[in-house]
This record gives sequence, structure tokens and C-alpha cells, in this order.
Amino acid sequence: MSNYQAYKVMRIIESERLSEKVKKIVLEGNLGSSPGQYAMIWVPKVGEIPISIAREPEGETWILVAKVGKVSSAIHSLKVGEELWVRGPYGRGFSLRNGNCCLIGGGYGISPLISLSERLRERGNAKIRFYAGFKRKEEVLLEDLLSSISDELIITTEDGSHGLKGRVVELVDFDWPEAIYSAGPEAMLVEVVREALRRGIYAEVSMERLIRCSIGICGSCSLDPLGLLVCKDGPVFDARTLSVSEDFGRYWRGFDGRKLHIGGESVGMLLR
Repeated sequence: MSNYQAYKVMRIIESERLSEKVKKIVLEGNLGSSPGQYAMIWVPKVGEIPISIAREPEGETWILVAKVGKVSSAIHSLKVGEELWVRGPYGRGFSLRNGNCCLIGGGYGISPLISLSERLRERGNAKIRFYAGFKRKEEVLLEDLLSSISDELIITTEDGSHGLKGRVVELVDFDWPEAIYSAGPEAMLVEVVREALRRGIYAEVSMERLIRCSIGICGSCSLDPLGLLVCKDGPVFDARTLSVSEDFGRYWRGFDGRKLHIGGESVGMLLR
């Protein structure tokens, strides 16, 4: 049975440039998502892309849009009062665990971790340490918000222009958490998963892939050899599942279905 959802026309009520590349878009209305889920955003006559849902305060849906292609560029050009066509939410989100929870975000990959941190905080059973990594000070996003929804916020920049200097994964204290959640560039996620598996820490990460249908029909987001589909079995996967994936950290599928090499060894190979 298909879980395709009709489009919902949602009006833009706020548009804020957070950095040279990223805008915060606030849409009027709610989708009823769980932390880690995404929506398909359609710009008529341009195209459709999946975007993580950052948060859903009452009557609002927040998304962070990085300007990387024609659809995201079109979204950046829209003004307050204009509309987007939205369907969703889709996918499997994060599970909610107790104890010391470490959230690790890279760049605009912090987006799905925002609602997760809010939900963990609401439950009151977790201590949240949020690591947010960026290349430089000018790319730091939503620092005040992140500080307000976590017990401890650690900002890192690769050039040392704000917060701690270095790559965010290198600065994480992996001896502290009982659970790890991460989202961002896949090379970073591979490092997070590897460290979590080596230490026996439960971890979940949110992956990006080419998502076209969002309902598991087209296969453009499949992960070998398990046949998992990022659009409906993910985008959030636990570390042990990804440790047996040949594609995680290594391959994407293009529009023609062929694999495109994106990196080095699989997590399973790195653990040998």
C-alpha cells in the first residue's frame, strides 16, 4: 500500500539568511513530523527536493535550505507571502533514548538534530551535549537556539575563528555519551559510526541520498547489500545496520541508477 501524500500548499511567513549559503524558511502550519523525518518540497516548473524538518513550533514548520542546486536556489529566491508545495512527513526518524545523549552536527546538517534536541529536553530523561561543527565563524548557524535547547553547546570551526578549533569529530569526547545522534556530511558520519561501534555506544545517523519518489518505488536511494531504502527505511539508521552496508561512505546512486563513488572504505572495512 502506497504512503504517498497529497501536496499541502504552505505560505512562507519568514525567510532569514543565516549564512552565505543557508536560509531559514518558516512555513505557516504544521506537518506533524517526528525528529529526523523530512518533507518533499516542490517548486512548480522547477523541481522537487527532500529537506529535513528542523522544528515544528505551534503553527510553524522550519526548514534550513542550503543553496546547492536549481530547486534550492529557487526556494532562496522566494519572498515572504509566497508559497511552497509540500508533501510529508516521510521516513524513519530518530529514536528517543535516556541518559547522556551526544548530538553531533556538521554544517546545515544540524537541522534534523534541532527537533530531536527539543524532544529529548521535553521528556526530561536525557542530558544533551550538542556539538555543532562549521568551517568558519561566518557559517555558524542558530547558535542561540542551539544553546537554549541543550544542556551544553560546543561550537567548533575548522579555522578556529569561533569556538574550538578543529574538525568537530576530532573534538568530541566519545567516553561521555550513552547514545550518539549525528547528521551532516557523510565522511563525518562514517567517523562517528566507526567510533561508536568501537566503543559499544548506541548511535543513529541521518543520511542524505538522491530521493525522488519518497515512498520506496524508484530505488534511487537504495543501500546495498541490504536493499534498504533511505526514503522510507531511513533517513535515520543505527550504526550496526550501516556497518554492513557496502554503500555507506562509499557510493551514491545517480539519476540513471548507477553508483557514483564518493569516498573511501566502508565502515565494516575500517573496523577490521
